[in-house]
Amino acid sequence: MQASVIISYYKNLPKLELLLMALQQQTAMGDFEVIVAEDDNAAETVSFLATMQQQVSYTIQHVSQEDKGFRKCRILNQALLASSTGFLIFLDGDCIPHRQLVYQYTRNKDNAGVLYGRRVMLSKKFSSRLLATKDLAMLNFFSMLAGGCKRIEEGLYLPFVNLLFKRKKSTGLLGCNMGIQKEALLAINGFDEDYTAPGAGEDSDIEWRLTGFLNVTYAPMKFKAIVYHVWHQERFTEEAGKKSLEALTAKMNQGIFICKNGISKLPSS
Repeated sequence: MQASVIISYYKNLPKLELLLMALQQQTAMGDFEVIVAEDDNAAETVSFLATMQQQVSYTIQHVSQEDKGFRKCRILNQALLASSTGFLIFLDGDCIPHRQLVYQYTRNKDNAGVLYGRRVMLSKKFSSRLLATKDLAMLNFFSMLAGGCKRIEEGLYLPFVNLLFKRKKSTGLLGCNMGIQKEALLAINGFDEDYTAPGAGEDSDIEWRLTGFLNVTYAPMKFKAIVYHVWHQERFTEEAGKKSLEALTAKMNQGIFICKNGISKLPSS
């Protein structure tokens, strides 16, 4: 297998079903495994994944933990350890991948330490219809334009447009659509579990630590690796996001690139 697709998931089986359906339609079938990283341990998820495993041709692993608030970084570390390949593709449970996403990531995985894509923002009305019909064919430019979706230019699949080039700094990772060499994440002790609010720990923090410690290169996957974000009410407040960014700023000022509270629990210096 070429890659491990790690899906961060929390309490929304209809969206997860669409995502897994979209992975079944990938052109890179047979090249990847799937790991559902659940920030909860719901019995419904176990039953659902057992059913889905009978309907898809790729292998599904499930890692979970007790629901004690936002602990996404902790469960991502568990998924990282459970992965059996050297290249990790990260998706969020509310983001549906384009059918060429895995192919494009695996095709370009040796071009940089980190590859990063973007997302189309589906409207509330469009998302409701998509969830009701489960018709992935709706995810086309004209339907999304008519459906009031945003950033639909990010949904153009134009693989012949060569924007792939190495950079010292990226334009900002999104944890819902990125590919990273496993050894690079292990070198910085994985995700920092100190983050207990969304907004930085699963992407921005990873970016600055990889850059600072390994001087890793980044490559954009615009027009190649596309995801469609299904609308939902915000789960966290603006204050929670502010808390996460303040934590990131404090850690950057300390300049500690190998996090203390990661895969290994390191002593404070």
